[in-house]
Amino acid sequence: MSDFRLEGGCQCGAVRYVLTAPPIMAYACHCKQCQRICGSAFAVACAVLQDTMEITRGELARVDWTVESGVHRYGEFCVDCGTRIRHGSVPDQGIYSLRGGTLDNKDWTYPVAHIWQSSKTDWIKLPDDALTYDGQPTDYTPIIVAYRTRMGLE
Repeated sequence: MSDFRLEGGCQCGAVRYVLTAPPIMAYACHCKQCQRICGSAFAVACAVLQDTMEITRGELARVDWTVESGVHRYGEFCVDCGTRIRHGSVPDQGIYSLRGGTLDNKDWTYPVAHIWQSSKTDWIKLPDDALTYDGQPTDYTPIIVAYRTRMGLE
């Protein structure tokens, strides 16, 4: 893509990365697994193409699991501080689910959609204009379009 550059990293600074293209979309996931992984009510995920993300410093460790739908997932995190950096799927789909909080510029993490509302905590109030899904979306096109519009990428 041109000169686009977006950086991020872990809590302790041992891992740093660069994105050479903007995220495809950002959404908040309220599933029970994301709640546990983040130790919070939801996780903000930014979908990025794998070939636009480069680890520039540090080492990532990996943990694997299978989600309720039977899909095999993995998460990669800093070996020093444990900060979760990204998730992926097996078989590989060419996309990472980047943990939004690891980006230096949080402007790119605005979640235009909220998924797995069936697990959402009651005290979370969603914006009126947010796209919402009770579970996993089957079509991400509306989320991508809404994100691109919100970020001025259209």
